[in-house]
Order: sequence, then C-alpha cells, then structure tokens
Amino acid sequence: MTRRVPSLPDTPKDRVQRRTAAVLLIGIGVCLLFLGGRLIHINTAMRGRLLSIASTQYRSRSTLPARRGMIFDCRGRVVAATKNVSDVFVDPSRVEDVDDLAEALAARVNLPATDVAAKIRSRAGRRYVLIAPRVDEVTADAVRAMKHRAVGLSDRALRTYPLGDSMGHVLGFVGRDGAGLEGIELDHDQHLRGRAGRRITIRDARRRALYLSSAHAPEPPIDGGHLVLTLDAEIQRIAEQALAETVAQFEAKSAVAIVMDPRSGDLLAMAGVPSFDPNHAGTVSPETRRNRAVTDTTEPGSAFKPFIICAALEGGFVSTTEQIDCHDGVHYFGRRRVTDTSPHGLLDLKGILTHSSNIGMGIIAHRMGNEVLHETARRFGFGAPTGIDFPGEAPGFVRSLHRWTSYSTNAVCIGYEISVTPLQLVTAFAAIVNDGLWVQPRLVKTLLSADGEPMRQAEPPRIERRVASPATARYVAGELMVSVVENGGGRRAQVGPYKVLGKTGTAKLPYRDRAGYEPGAYVSTFVGAAPASYPQVVVLVMVRRPNAAIGYYGSLVAAPAAGKILAATLAYLDVPADEQVATAGL
Repeated sequence: MTRRVPSLPDTPKDRVQRRTAAVLLIGIGVCLLFLGGRLIHINTAMRGRLLSIASTQYRSRSTLPARRGMIFDCRGRVVAATKNVSDVFVDPSRVEDVDDLAEALAARVNLPATDVAAKIRSRAGRRYVLIAPRVDEVTADAVRAMKHRAVGLSDRALRTYPLGDSMGHVLGFVGRDGAGLEGIELDHDQHLRGRAGRRITIRDARRRALYLSSAHAPEPPIDGGHLVLTLDAEIQRIAEQALAETVAQFEAKSAVAIVMDPRSGDLLAMAGVPSFDPNHAGTVSPETRRNRAVTDTTEPGSAFKPFIICAALEGGFVSTTEQIDCHDGVHYFGRRRVTDTSPHGLLDLKGILTHSSNIGMGIIAHRMGNEVLHETARRFGFGAPTGIDFPGEAPGFVRSLHRWTSYSTNAVCIGYEISVTPLQLVTAFAAIVNDGLWVQPRLVKTLLSADGEPMRQAEPPRIERRVASPATARYVAGELMVSVVENGGGRRAQVGPYKVLGKTGTAKLPYRDRAGYEPGAYVSTFVGAAPASYPQVVVLVMVRRPNAAIGYYGSLVAAPAAGKILAATLAYLDVPADEQVATAGL
C-alpha cells in the first residue's frame, strides 16, 4: 500500500519565486531572440561594411615607387638621374628621455644636440618629426645601428642633376612627389616616371607586418624609361660660358644662345643667363627658371632683313645686280622719315644687307607690298609655335594683315611690328642655310625603355616646307651674309680659318604698359653659321638690356659671343675649314 506524502501549502513566497523565474525566462528568451536577430542583421545587412573595416585594420596597401628614368645628352652623358636617399625621423610619443636621444642621434647626423632636442620638443604632439633629410648611406647605417624604437628612416628617391646649373632651363625639375614640373621633365613626365606598383601586407593589432597577403598578388613597379637629348653637354658649356662673359662685360639683364644643326633640326645647345641649378629649383624665382629661348618674344630688328630679301628675290621684286638709291642716309616714305646709321648712295642687294640699309630695305618692301610681306613672315614660321618638344612655347606675334598700314611696310622689313622668339629666329635662319628647307627643331632624339632598349629611334628630319628656292637660299647665305661678316657689322664674329655668314640686329625695347620705346633699352642679336661653304652649325646670340653706355649694337655685343661659340664648337666637332674642304674637293 502506497503511502501518500502530503503536499506542502502554496505560500506567497513560492508564488513570487515562480513569477520571478517566469519573468527571467521570458526576458532571457527575448534577449536571445534579439541577439539572434542582431547576429542575422550583422551577417547580412552589415556584412560588407564590417568586412571593409576589418580589412583596413589588418591589411595595409603599400605603394612600390617606380624609379624615374635617366636623361642623357647626345653622347650618352648623364644629365639627370635618380638615387635613393633616406630621411631620419623621430616619433616623439615613443621617446622616454629627449636629451639622451638627442645626444646619441646628433652625433650620427652631424647636428647640434640642442637643435635635435628642440625639434623633438616643439612637435611633441606629432608622430613624425623630420630630423635630417636626404642623408647618405653611411649616415643611414649609423642611425639604423642605434636600434632605437623612436628613431626611423624613410627611404625615397631623389632626382639629381650632375651638371648643376648647366641645362637647367631645358631639363626643368621634379617635385617632391617625383612628378615633372617644368622643362623636359614635365614634357616627357609620363615616359620618365613609369608606373608605381602595389602590395597588400597583413598586420597585427600593433600594425606590425606579419606576411604578404596571399589573396592579392603584389603588382611590381614598372620603372620609367630614359631619354636621349639632342643637346651636347660640351657645346652647352661652351655656349653658357660665352653668354656669362658677355652678360658680365655689358652688364646685361639676360641673354640667350642657341646652337643648331641646320639640316636635322637638332638643338646642340640652348643656354640662358641668368641660369639656375635644378637641384635647388625651389630657391629661385619662376622668372629665373623660365626658358627664355622659347618663352620670351622681342622685335628682331635688322636680323629679320635676310628673310625679306629672300622673298624679294623669289618674287622678282629686285635683282642681284640692281643699284638702289639709298639717298645718303635720309629718306621720306610719305610722311615717315627713315634713316641709316651711315650714309650711302647707290647700293646693290649685297651692299644693302652688308651695310644694313633701312632705306634700301624700305624701297624693296614698298615694291613687295604688305600682303607679300605678311605671307613671307608666316612662311618662315613667325607667328606660330615651331612645335618643338618642350612645354610653354610662345607663338610670337604677327598682326593680321588688315591691321597693317603704310607704316607697317617700312617697320616690318627692318624687324619691327613683329615679335619673335629666339627659337623661331634661329630656325628660320637655319632654313636659309639649309637650301631653303624649314626643318622643325627638336630636343629629344631617342626614347629608351627602362632596360635601355630604343622605343622610338631617331626620326629623320621633319621638313615642314620650302621657304625659298635652293638658288636663292644659297645666294643670300653664301654671298650676301658672308659679306655682312667680312665687310659689315658681323666682323667681330669671324672665326680664324672658317668663313662665317650671318646677320646682326639691334632693336629697341618697347614699354610694357604703354606705347613707345624705352630710352636706352635694347636687344642685341647676331645669328650666323659656319663653315659658309657647307654650314654645320647655326648659332644665335641674343642679349637683352645691355648697358647702353658700354655698348648695345648687335655687332658689338652679340657678334663676338657668337664667334666664340662657333670657334669652340667647330673645333670640338673637328669640322674641316672651308679651304680644306675645297682642297679635298668635297
């Protein structure tokens, strides 16, 4: 017989406990449901954003910089290169004793310990304080040997220019990020800079590198290609030295010299004073850095006369034997009074150019008329860029024909009311020397890959147009302009055994802010070539604002400098003299 256990009475305390347990169970159930829903939300709606946040925390993307290509002159001399340097920095948050660290670090970077300590304390709230930029490898190794947790080295590429201020205006420079900012460095930046690589690194909570991500293969950098210029570093030095001496002698504000191969269009030198060192480009003004040979324009003066004579002969407006009355140095064209620097009566074409007669040129120009004069200027390339592979080229200025007047007829034929760059002037002159063929000038000869293999071979000369017949060009160059150097204003450009041809020019400088010309402000020019029997080089020298009290005529200021450049360049290139060529029958 089963014995029944009597049930205990249901006390109020029991009822409270049961209700409390039920509430707790319900609460736990609600929490579990909420947490379950939250987990579902996290794994669905928030999944992408959270994975992205996590990825940035344990993965880091690093850029692998490409090495910028080198630039060579035409003989393979390095004129721009890249080397790796290190910046020494300190993380102030990890420094325990500033003075002790400053003492140890200063001895290695060759700085006063007080200066190092002051830098660290002045930027205590930062994580990066630059102590010594661009240190050499020996210094970098000494800093690494410290093994101090607050001291580090950041490696970067540094663009260097071994020739200093030589070629500075042509080469330009690069910014701190390695991008070209001016000159050839800017014009061929995409080819030189290459393409940076990338890699992804897995890091721990302290951002320490653990290993490379296996899910993302590293992209190696593609180094930049190289450039071979047409410039010759030695001819460039010759031109720069002659310019510097001329500017110092005549206390000029600036000067430009260009040396060109008339048949290929290759520029062998492009010099400017004042110069600048692209290694320290940030220390000079933009005015000093600009390449005046392609950016600055001026009225050419009498250096423009050979182009008018070519057109006059081509059009039959004058013959080689005609005698023109130059009215003893004073003549009126309508109400305009024109004078010559020295009085002459009857002169043939050779005499007019040799003595640079403004009156003789005016008479010829009036026969030609404004339409032919305008077409002549445009045909020789004035008023339009030459198309050289260099940024910032100015087009010069030739006014529209409908704006020309009777005054323009006399002005243009002697190099006024028209504005040209030194590069335009030397290119047009080279066209006469080159039997009447206008060839586009160039600065870059060959593009090389990062491995040094040619990507674009040297192209043949780009002949744009014929500006004069061979017979006319040879007569103007070989007869008239030889006479200018032998008997006229170009005598100071004569070069020993070589026969030189050329033309001087002296032009007033206009006011910048109003009409008229500044008193005592001139630009002195000489453009010539040698040897006259088979010209190998064309040289232009243009000197701006020489001290008029010392001298300002192109024959006095620019011709001697051009003669120096021609003499040294022809000797350097081992060019035979005219008589040697005639004897050899070449």
